[in-house]
Amino acid sequence: MRMLACLLLVSMLRADEQTQKMTARVSEEAEAFMRLAPEVLGTETLHQKALKPPGRFRPRAGTAALSAPAPEWKEREIVSEYGFTAFSGASGAIHELRRVISVDGHKVDDTKKAQDALAKVITASDDARKKDMLRQFEKYGLTGAATDFGQLILLFARRSLERYEFTQRGTRMLGDVPVLTFAYKLLDGKEALTLIDGNQKDQTARLGIEGEIWVRADSYVPVRITLTASRGDGIASIREEAAVDYAMSEYGAVLPVGTAHRELHGGTVTVENHFTYAGFRKFGASSDVKVDVAK
Repeated sequence: MRMLACLLLVSMLRADEQTQKMTARVSEEAEAFMRLAPEVLGTETLHQKALKPPGRFRPRAGTAALSAPAPEWKEREIVSEYGFTAFSGASGAIHELRRVISVDGHKVDDTKKAQDALAKVITASDDARKKDMLRQFEKYGLTGAATDFGQLILLFARRSLERYEFTQRGTRMLGDVPVLTFAYKLLDGKEALTLIDGNQKDQTARLGIEGEIWVRADSYVPVRITLTASRGDGIASIREEAAVDYAMSEYGAVLPVGTAHRELHGGTVTVENHFTYAGFRKFGASSDVKVDVAK
């Protein structure tokens, strides 16, 4: 019994030490991300699969009338110039911004012009222009798009760590990389998530969240952050699930490389989004916006 108690104590101490190392490194990377994010542009490709709303009633006869009609899905692919911007005000919250360049393979804007336009809005102090760009996806027919996943790491900035409960979950493999996994849960209320919904004026919802943090076992650098956010109950419930993968950039901070997201209404999946990010490069904050393309 004494030996078992000692082993359990050693295991708990080791888990606590690993949790401390994880939170220290993740918060350090969050601070580095906060400094770098408003200075980079990348290319985002979004593949969306969304459940179509029920169509007009059509009477059916025979065996077809005995079963519910098969669900119909609509697929879209949207490519955008992608970046981050800080809004004015006390919070200084960072949001994703996009300038769409193609929809379902059809060109919408010139890439260079889109880069320059996006960079100028990012560096401007005009929040109205930034909010207009936040809503840009609406006119391309996207369904229930949830955004602001790329900066998910900012949930764990040093000043916010005390808001979470962390629990070690053990070791896994992410591809061929050994990773340590930790569960987290927000303790003191709800966090903001931007929901693009053309039917609602207020597009920022505050949802209760929990999820996991995956870090490299050798360095504690974060490589994946998952999130589950929900509101409501029963058939009226809405649940957002996301997993954001990160990789170290050439600029000394992690940046997102991909996000898998799905939205559930009343327990039924209604939207699946797959975002990929590539080609991040720094740009100069000046009236003559100069984009420094990464090699």
